[in-house]
Amino acid sequence: MQTAISNSNNPRSPIYFASLFLLVLIGFYPSYFGRLAQLDFKHHFHGMVATVWMLMLVLQSWLATHRQLNLHRTIGKLSMVIAPLFIISGILIMQVMVSGKNGFSKAFGSRLAFVDITTLIGFATAYCLAIHYRRTRALHSRWMACTALLAFPPAAARVFGNFIPGINSFPAAFHAGYFFTDIILLGLIAYDLRLGKFKTPYWMVLGILILQQLSFIVLPQIPQWQAVTDWIAG
Repeated sequence: MQTAISNSNNPRSPIYFASLFLLVLIGFYPSYFGRLAQLDFKHHFHGMVATVWMLMLVLQSWLATHRQLNLHRTIGKLSMVIAPLFIISGILIMQVMVSGKNGFSKAFGSRLAFVDITTLIGFATAYCLAIHYRRTRALHSRWMACTALLAFPPAAARVFGNFIPGINSFPAAFHAGYFFTDIILLGLIAYDLRLGKFKTPYWMVLGILILQQLSFIVLPQIPQWQAVTDWIAG
């Protein structure tokens, strides 16, 4: 998998981006795609923007491997609109979550708010660096892959929680999804280290995911963070 995501010249690259997108569809089907008529505007806004972003990554990967660079650049310009919309929609969903009165929001909303904030910061950083390195294909493609990998753990957690026997709680599904993504990232890092041509960007994503996993455990013991999320909710 790592060679496909890391190397924009690999003809299998679109297949693996499409596989990530398929896992996202499976993971979010019970809570989003299977309940479209029951959800509000904010959820649809975030769901549509995130779906467009993932589809764009699949298409851009296909265009790059087939040397359709002019169209690739044109769609890349559209990403300058989609990326800010993704961040805005993520902030709206985070506010909905921390202000929720249901049991799940009360139990996990504060912790997941930290996950959302760090994910959006990482997403913005990865996207800006992808634009900065747009003339260096290897780094450009890797930083764009980082935008997908940062957003992948929630989908993976839902796949584990909904379809894998023995995972019967949200914390177990949360960590299973993160460990699965960590393994992917370690494979990507190992591949880049073997190449030895540049500093791999996947270390940033791995660091953010590890921080999020640790925060999920320790934040309930930090009342100051609850005060921050109460402010966000208000």
